Amino acid sequence: MKKKSALMALLVAACVSAAYAEPYKGTIEQVIEEMGDYSASNNTFQVLSKTPLHFRLSPKVVAAESPESVKTALLRAATYGVYRTFVHTTADSVQVTAQPLMMRIDGERREFVLLKKPLATVSVTRAKALEVARETLQVTSFSHLVDSHNVWTDKMEKGRYVNRKPGLHKLAAELGVIFSQ
Repeated sequence: MKKKSALMALLVAACVSAAYAEPYKGTIEQVIEEMGDYSASNNTFQVLSKTPLHFRLSPKVVAAESPESVKTALLRAATYGVYRTFVHTTADSVQVTAQPLMMRIDGERREFVLLKKPLATVSVTRAKALEVARETLQVTSFSHLVDSHNVWTDKMEKGRYVNRKPGLHKLAAELGVIFSQ
């Protein structure tokens, strides 16, 4: 019986530690490539300045998308950049510019053009982003925003979509994301 109880305790401890395993760490360039959502190779990511850290994320959009859909994609990219930075790097602050990469189709040819507008921009410190995560997403640590595979947790997902609570618009507003047309 003691062996069974000890085995169960070990299994529970292993599961708990796996759920909150230390997130992947690296430079912002390494993090972006590791996560696979954006990439320098397809112009959806570009470091604009290393000190202070400032980078561009460019979600791909199409001309037929509504302005609200493009705005949502930009707000999601801006908040993504903030929290990927603070979960996976040691940066004390970050500036993220989210700028759409428009796909134009001409017959069988596809071309991606970086648009000048609209934009979503945010400059935030690690301390402020953690305060927002605590109050808005109800987490106590950046590591609670990702699981052991560095996938967003449900707490973070609640701040990434407009139809969830607290929702993308609230998270972006609390972080100070500025949207301009």
